[in-house]
Amino acid sequence: MPKRHLTTVTAGMGNAAPLRDSVRQRRFTATPEPLARAPMPGRNFALVPEPRPARARFCVQQHHAGRLHYDFRLEMGGVLKSWAVPKGPSLDPEVRRLAVATEDHPLEYLTFEGSIPAGNYGAGEVIVWDLGDYEALGDLSPLRQWRNGHIKFLLHGSKLSGEFALVRLAPGVSSVAATAEHPPAEHWLLVKKHDAAARFGDTATKHPGSVLHGRIGAVAVADPPPAPRARPAPVLRPPEPMLATLAAKPFSDPGWFFEVKWDGVRAFARCRNGAVQLLSRNHRDLTPQYPELVRAPFRRDVLLDGEIVALDASGRSSFERLQQRMNLAGAADIARAAANIPAVFYAFDLLRLGGRDLTRLPLRERKQRLAALPWQDPWRFSDHVAGDGVGLFQLARRRGLEGVMAKRADSPYTPGRGRDWIKFKVQRQQEVAIVGYTDPQGSRTSFGALLLAVYDPEAHRFVYVGRVGTGFDAPTRRLILARLRRRPAPAVAGAPGRFHPVAPALVAEVRFAAWTSAGLLRAPVFLGLRPDKSPRQCLRELPHASQQSA
Repeated sequence: MPKRHLTTVTAGMGNAAPLRDSVRQRRFTATPEPLARAPMPGRNFALVPEPRPARARFCVQQHHAGRLHYDFRLEMGGVLKSWAVPKGPSLDPEVRRLAVATEDHPLEYLTFEGSIPAGNYGAGEVIVWDLGDYEALGDLSPLRQWRNGHIKFLLHGSKLSGEFALVRLAPGVSSVAATAEHPPAEHWLLVKKHDAAARFGDTATKHPGSVLHGRIGAVAVADPPPAPRARPAPVLRPPEPMLATLAAKPFSDPGWFFEVKWDGVRAFARCRNGAVQLLSRNHRDLTPQYPELVRAPFRRDVLLDGEIVALDASGRSSFERLQQRMNLAGAADIARAAANIPAVFYAFDLLRLGGRDLTRLPLRERKQRLAALPWQDPWRFSDHVAGDGVGLFQLARRRGLEGVMAKRADSPYTPGRGRDWIKFKVQRQQEVAIVGYTDPQGSRTSFGALLLAVYDPEAHRFVYVGRVGTGFDAPTRRLILARLRRRPAPAVAGAPGRFHPVAPALVAEVRFAAWTSAGLLRAPVFLGLRPDKSPRQCLRELPHASQQSA
C-alpha cells in the first residue's frame, strides 16, 4: 500500500489564503488568464492527505514580459508553485539556473497560452514551452521538501526529463541585485542531475516553440490556443520503442514482413495539424536539430515510429553523413547543415491516428493505415516485402546496406526487445560506451584511441570490449576530447592499464569484423557518436539462431 503523508498546509503555502497574490495582481475582465474554477476555502489550514508515490503535473511557460523568461511551475497542495527562471531550464548538469520564487498560480495555468494585454500584470506573450508530470524523489512529500528548501524530483516532459533539484539560497545569496523594479525575493537554484537525460551544452533556446500548438515565440504556426478555461489536456508521451533481436542468418516466411534496416537515428514523430515534434528513443527532443522536418504533410494527429537518415549520392542511408548533423548546436550551423546534408524521415510504424491508439492492432493493419497517409518528401513511407527475407537480404548485401528487419505480420507493438522483430546485419555494428582514452602518439592529436565497454545488466557493471583508434577526422577528435570528462569512474572489468578513465557518459557506434574468443571487438572502426542512446543501453549484441514463425 502506498505510503501517505498527512501534512498541515495552507493551500497557497506562504499566503494567508490560497492564490491571494495571484488574484490581487490581476484584472480578470481585462486579461485572458484563467481564474481558478474551484472556490477558495475560507479556512487557512487543513489536513491534506498526500498519496505517495503519485505523480503530479508541471509546466514551463515561455513568457515575453518586458524581457524573455521562463516560468517553472510544479503542482503542489492544489496550486502551482512557481519560479521565474530568466535563462530557462537546461538539461546540462553543469549549469545552475537562478529561479526566483513567484506567487502561486491556479492549476488552470498548466495549459494557458495567449497574449496578456499591455497595462496588465505580466503583459506579453505566453506559450506552454513544456508540459508533463513529475515524481518527487526521497521519503518526504513535495510540500515538506519545499518547506525545507530542497526539492528533488524526476520530470517526464516533452522537452525536460530526468532528475532535477530546486535548492533555496540563503537570504542575500544571489547574482541578481534588488532594485525598485525587482524587490528582494526568494531565490532558488534549478539544477539538472547527472543521468541518461543529461545533455551537455543544452539551453532552452535550442528547444523553441509550444508543446501544445507548434507556436514559436509570438508567431502561431498551427491552431490557435484553446479557450483559457479549457480542462488541461493530457500530454501524449510515446511508448518505449519496440526493439529487435539480432539473428545469425536471414530466413523467408509468408507470415513475416521484411524491410530495409535504415542506418540513422531512431525517432518518434508526433504530428498535429502539420506541426511536428521529434523525440529520440529516450524521449529527448530532437526537433531543433532537424528544421527541415518541423512540418509534415499530415492533417490528422499521428504518432510515427521511424528513422531519421541522411542519404548518400546512391540513395543509401549513411550514418557517417548524419553524424555531421547530430552534434551541432548553433541555429546558423544547423541551418547550413540542413541545406548541405538534408535529413529524411522514414516511417515504418504508426502508433496513433486521429487520437486512436493503434499499438494493439497487428502490424499488417498498422502498415495499411501508414501506407495510406499522404506522403511527401522529406517524409517517406518505409515499405516492405512479404515473405522473402532471404531475397531482400541478398539485395541489401549487393547494395551495401546496413541490413534487413524482419517483423511478424500479426504482432502488436510491444515495447522492449523481443522475438517478434528480428534484425539481420550485412555489416556488424555495436553501440559501445566510452570509458577512457589513451594519449596521442606520432602524428595523432587529442587522443590515441578510445576505450570501449558494454553494460552487463546482470552484474550491474561495464565490461571492457576493446579500443578503437580509426575512423576519426581531426574535428571529431577535438569534439570528443572536449566532451570527455575526467572524473572518478566505476571500475571496468577487463580494461588494461595506462589510460585516462572517464565516467561512461558518451555512446559511440563502431563497425567491426567479429567478436574474439576473449570477448573483444576485432578491427573496430569508429562510425560516430550516438547522443540518442544512453551508456546502459549498450548491451553486447550476439546473434541468435534465426527465428521463424511456428
